[in-house]
Amino acid sequence: MRSDTIETFQGTLVQCFSLTLEILFGRPVKEQLMRILAEHKIPRSEIGARFDDVAKVLTDVFGSSSRLLVYKTVVGLYEEYSVRANFGFYDSLREQLLFLRERVLSDILKPRHSPSIDDSIYITGHIQDD
Repeated sequence: MRSDTIETFQGTLVQCFSLTLEILFGRPVKEQLMRILAEHKIPRSEIGARFDDVAKVLTDVFGSSSRLLVYKTVVGLYEEYSVRANFGFYDSLREQLLFLRERVLSDILKPRHSPSIDDSIYITGHIQDD
């Protein structure tokens, strides 16, 4: 069960990273960055497990601006697990990832868009007052 939870966490991290890239830069730039990561021997399937290496490659490509990508990815990951992101832009994002990972493992948290979760448990739309 623990390994399934870790794999789900890493997969969700990849999803959040990919979405962040696409929102900020668009699909062509996202695909180019995925190629750059592959050139650095980080295939898409390993992005979640090797996110520290991903951050280093992003720093090589974007310099200090890469922090925005990492920050938005980590915030998106917190949102996906319905955990409030109580950290700032300049806090240690690596520590925030590790904290969330441990919380996911200890509390057995599931991401919102996991195929094993019934989406009806999330409140959407306007609730009418009777």
